[in-house]
This record gives sequence, structure tokens and C-alpha cells, in this order.
Amino acid sequence: MSWREIPLHYVILERVKKRSPVTDQELYQEVKKSVGYEVSFSDFLKALMKLEMRGYLHVVLVKENVRMVSISQG
Repeated sequence: MSWREIPLHYVILERVKKRSPVTDQELYQEVKKSVGYEVSFSDFLKALMKLEMRGYLHVVLVKENVRMVSISQG
């Protein structure tokens, strides 16, 4: 296991702020390009869910396996 320089949840939040709304697949590709370590889709979804549960993001299921991610209002 390697040390992560930038926390995954921080990178996700910054990317969504720049480009909201965005699909989860597009966001995942952007996050993978911007971090200096390997990120599995499973880890990405866990971080996304934590951010949603904490009220930072709003995630809507558009169709099967496609989620639209945006910044929460308020």
C-alpha cells in the first residue's frame, strides 16, 4: 500500500466544483488523471457516497449504472 498525497474525497469535491453536474464515469476518469496513485472504481464510489452522506454532494441515479453528481445547495 502506498501513501496518498492528496485525499481522494478532496480531489472528487474539487472536480465536482469545477464541473457540476457531471456523470460518475466522467468524474472517475478526471479523478484518475489528477491523482498520483491508482484508484479503483469501488474506492471512488465509497468516497462519493461518504461525500453525499456528509451533505457535500448530491447524487442522482439517471439510469442503471449512471449517476449524475452535483454540489449540494445549502
